[in-house]
Amino acid sequence: MKDSLDLSEIRRRKIAEIVERRGSVAVRDLCDELGRSEATIRRDLRELGRQGIVSRTHGGVMAKTSAVSDLPNDERKLIGWAEKQRIAQAAMDRLNGQEVVFLDAGTTALAVAELAGQKPGCRYVTTCLGVANRLKAQGVSNFYMIGGSYLPVNDSFVGSVAIAGLRSLTFDVSFFCCSAVNLARECIEIGDEMYALIQREALASSRQRFFIADHRKFETYAFTRTAGFDEIDGLITNVELAEDVVAQLCNTGMEVVTA
Repeated sequence: MKDSLDLSEIRRRKIAEIVERRGSVAVRDLCDELGRSEATIRRDLRELGRQGIVSRTHGGVMAKTSAVSDLPNDERKLIGWAEKQRIAQAAMDRLNGQEVVFLDAGTTALAVAELAGQKPGCRYVTTCLGVANRLKAQGVSNFYMIGGSYLPVNDSFVGSVAIAGLRSLTFDVSFFCCSAVNLARECIEIGDEMYALIQREALASSRQRFFIADHRKFETYAFTRTAGFDEIDGLITNVELAEDVVAQLCNTGMEVVTA
């Protein structure tokens, strides 16, 4: 048994080296190169994914990358916008139309703001200038903008003024964005430590806490932990997320919605 375990570890280290060297690789290529069955390779990839070493994709695997600092919102909006729109619609479908809703800073939150006209009876609150502009463009008049020190990377406000504003409010539902979803640590991560403080305050002021994140956020990691899976109510993502990853998320006890 020990020899079998040792061989498995050697094979997984070899897979990790191949993925790190190439950036990404197909399951079939790993099978051919290592001379093992697809079932064995997929089992190895699940274990490597659980350890946070690689990220699984449809039909393959890719190396984990760090989101130490986020791209500006305008650049991130170009990535997977159709998927973010589906996630945004699933988020809006959760609202009955009378809640106080916090919308975070991020491109998926921008997609939610573009649909806010569907629930005009909600009262929206945000720290993101872009989200506020989207709400105004949709004809939503019942919204609040919390100011502070401007953070260009996600077009939002941070600092003591913003934190004081958040502490004075209570939200029925909050939709948060993130830089990464870390399955190995079972937590949500953000690239900017200043905005992480804002998220923590908004989390503390929320009755229901949902993170909205597309499948790419599971392929990276970031600098600062903002919340454990046990601190949030659910996660709304897209159907392109691998089925075994969805199963892992469900096993943590939180609600998982795929759109």
